[in-house]
Amino acid sequence: MAVDLTISIVNTNNRDLLRNCLRSIFENTHHLSLEVVVVDNVCIDGSADMVKAEFPQVKLILNQRRLRFCANHNQALKPSQGRYLLILNEDTVVTPGAFDAVVEFMDGHPRVGIAGVTLLNPDGSLQWSYADFPNLLSSFLYATTLTRLSHKYPHYPLLPDDQPMSVDWVSGACLFVRRETISDIGYLDEQFLIYYEETDWCYRARQAGWDVCYLPGVEIYHWQGQSTSQERSRRRFRVNRSRLLFFRKHYSTLSAFSFRVILVVTSLLRLAYWLPRRLWDKRELARQEVVYNWRTVLISIVRDDLFDGELFQMN
Repeated sequence: MAVDLTISIVNTNNRDLLRNCLRSIFENTHHLSLEVVVVDNVCIDGSADMVKAEFPQVKLILNQRRLRFCANHNQALKPSQGRYLLILNEDTVVTPGAFDAVVEFMDGHPRVGIAGVTLLNPDGSLQWSYADFPNLLSSFLYATTLTRLSHKYPHYPLLPDDQPMSVDWVSGACLFVRRETISDIGYLDEQFLIYYEETDWCYRARQAGWDVCYLPGVEIYHWQGQSTSQERSRRRFRVNRSRLLFFRKHYSTLSAFSFRVILVVTSLLRLAYWLPRRLWDKRELARQEVVYNWRTVLISIVRDDLFDGELFQMN
C-alpha cells in the first residue's frame, strides 16, 4: 500500500545520532504516513540492535559490505512505497511539522520534482542549503581555494522573506523527490562515489522539465562535522573528482577539457608549494597535500572513469 513519504537513511557507526534522528522523525511528523528505511552500512557500534529494539516500525537493511552513498540509498528507494521519497542524513534532527510542510508544498506544486530545506548547525547558525550548478568560474575558485574569500558564492544564505524559490540544486542531507520525477530521470547515479550525486540528480530533473525548489521557511538541524586541514585535502580531491565526472557527463567536451586544464595547473602549482614543505614544516599536512594534488593531476590527465573507484575511496 502506498504511503505519503518514504525516508531513506544510511548509517555508518553513528548510533546515537541515528537514534536522535529517528526519534525526531516520529515525534515531529503528524499528518503523513511514513515508511522509514535504515541502511546499516556494516556498523560495529550496535546501531542495528538499537533500531530493532527502539524503532520496530523501521525497515532495516543490513549490508554485507560497505557501499557508497548512491548505492546505499538506491537499495532503499527502489522497493519503496512512498508518493514522495526523501534521502536524509543520519546526523539530522527534524523540527516539528517540517516534513508535513514540505509534502504539503509539493502536493500544491505538481511541477516541483525535488525540494530541499534550510539546514542549521546545532547552534542555530546557517549551513549552505542550495547552490548553483558548477561552471568553469566556480570550479576555478574552488580549485584555487579562492572561494574562502566569499561566504556566499556559489552558496547562498537564508532568504529574508521565507518564500520558496526555484534553485539549481539542493543539499543531499535532506532532499525530497517526487516518485514521478524518479520515473522520468531514474535513481541516483552510482558512478558518483561521493559528492555531486544530488547535483547530478537535480540537473537531470531540470533537464527533464521538473522544477527544483528551496524552502527557506522549513528548517532541520544537521550535525555536520568540522574537518581538519588533512581532511580538507582529501575532501577537495573527492569534490574535484566528482566535479570532473559531472562536467564530462553533462557539459561540452570543451568545458570538460578546460576544467581538466584548470585542475592540472592548480594542482601542479600546489605541488610546487607543498613538496619542499615536507622537509621542515607541517610535514603531515604537506604529505596529504602532495598525495591528493598528485592524484588530482592523474585523474585530470587520464580519464577519471578509467580508474577503479576503489582505488580512490581514501577511507
